[in-house]
Amino acid sequence: MIRKLILAGIAFLSAVPAFPHTAQFAAGQDHPALHLMNDGEFAIFLKRLDTDVARSQVQLKKMDVKSLSVGLQESDELERSYNRCLQTLDNAREEIQKLSQKQTLKLDLFLLIDLNELARNLDALDQNLMTPAAGGSSGAQKSLGYARQVLGIDVALATDISTFQHHFLAFTGVIDATLNNQAEDDPSQPQNQK
Repeated sequence: MIRKLILAGIAFLSAVPAFPHTAQFAAGQDHPALHLMNDGEFAIFLKRLDTDVARSQVQLKKMDVKSLSVGLQESDELERSYNRCLQTLDNAREEIQKLSQKQTLKLDLFLLIDLNELARNLDALDQNLMTPAAGGSSGAQKSLGYARQVLGIDVALATDISTFQHHFLAFTGVIDATLNNQAEDDPSQPQNQK
């Protein structure tokens, strides 16, 4: 009975949309979830993001994935996904530092790509850690403990990634509107380029 109740609860929770703003908007209505941060907000956000990414690096570096008792092939894949996560964290911090100096659409795009890649790499590492360890229950427990930590990192960064995605979309919208206004104001351009 309890098992059926738990399964029903999980099925219900998985049916709930991940983002509450799933309704269709009228053509002239602005998207309420999009928010272009001003310079001060963006600087604070980047500091918080850098702190979160640095904390994630420290957490990952504390994990000794080489000590897990898994097969040779699983060990190689686990090591590769672990190193990809560390490299992506380094890349994200580098892009954050560049953006702290000057915000451009190109740098925003590079950070967005790095953050999305980081999310994929964390998912892959988590999946590799979730595979049953062949080295007994203590190795499996250690692997599952690491998987829990990686999932915690992924969840902690998810809010920042979503916030940055909304900012990026708003930023591109502002740039697009500015370019459209400039094109309409410039009568020297041929009609087919507008």
